[in-house]
Amino acid sequence: LAAQDGLLEEFEAASGITVNLELYEFQEAIDKINITMASGGSDIDVICYRPIQETATWYKNGYFAPLNDYVAASGGDYDYEDFFPSARSVTTVDGNIVGIPYLTECEIMWYNTELFAKYGVEVPTNFDELLETAQKLYDPSNNVYGISLRGEGNAAVTQFSGFLYGFGGDFYDENMNATMNSPEALAALEYYADLCALGPDGASAANTTDSINWFNTGITAMRIDASAQTWNHADPESSLVYDKLGYARFPMGKNGKYTPYNIVAWSIGISSTSENKGAAWEFIKWLTGKEMDVQAMLHNGFSARTSTWADERVGEYMDPTLAAVIAETGEIALPYDRPHNEHSSEVRAIVGQMIDLAQSGLRGEELAAEVEPLNAQIQEILDSEK
Repeated sequence: LAAQDGLLEEFEAASGITVNLELYEFQEAIDKINITMASGGSDIDVICYRPIQETATWYKNGYFAPLNDYVAASGGDYDYEDFFPSARSVTTVDGNIVGIPYLTECEIMWYNTELFAKYGVEVPTNFDELLETAQKLYDPSNNVYGISLRGEGNAAVTQFSGFLYGFGGDFYDENMNATMNSPEALAALEYYADLCALGPDGASAANTTDSINWFNTGITAMRIDASAQTWNHADPESSLVYDKLGYARFPMGKNGKYTPYNIVAWSIGISSTSENKGAAWEFIKWLTGKEMDVQAMLHNGFSARTSTWADERVGEYMDPTLAAVIAETGEIALPYDRPHNEHSSEVRAIVGQMIDLAQSGLRGEELAAEVEPLNAQIQEILDSEK
């Protein structure tokens, strides 16, 4: 919302609607909405939320006003179909549109063009090539390593997700059956740990900051993580590789599919208890319309609209290869990068333990034996939500 500072007055003048904008740290905002909605309060009209974390609980509790009729009445100028399919999917429940996405991030790969040229390697396009390329770039004697990834279990879950899907696995199936004990999930755990091992010492327990710093200092030749972190790598003041940056899609999985995530980090909806739903929609329609979406991108936002990534103004300041990678990813990606059930944080923590087991060196039957009871714990959580 900060990207629209100075333009809000224009909206108010044109629409006759007064907007009382309250800004909070994200957890404060979520807490305030929870308290207000649980008590039946009507003083919040427009709600900002994180679809993966809040949607299941808030939908169950009746916090959302469906937006279907508003979207349908907005027609072609608003162009709801312009939003990435993954973004529309994660903000729709049982056919009800419960939010409009306004900030996304997807799983991409950065690579050091200088190191790739020095070692004579090509950009990997699938999982086999990714592992082989990381092995070729693993040169500890010269302080060069294959790849930067999040290694520590809980932190790694989101980035591991693309690999899990690429082996044909998932956290659980459409019937809420836990599937982290499947052959596909176990193979993904082993592969991810093998890939992490081609990073610097301590890579198996690396956090996000470690992964960023190793790539920024030119120690690692590749990095896979959320696209929004591009600014860390492209900033000359914090990165030694800002002028050696290459961008690539998340490689094709073992199942022959491209399976990166493209999540909606934040979405905007209307409170079911609002007494000003029509005015709330007019504000949302303005804020998330095509022109304001471009303005947000020009303030370092990450759009969920296909048209924004193709806008000439965006192209003037963003690397065209990066823009193309993100636009392509948005069209084919999965809409979640972690478990997205009602008690998702608990399931995420258990999956993190599984990643740690693989990072410890367990493989084959030993890994499967340790994963089995953890998968059962996930099933208990899922059963409690049915």
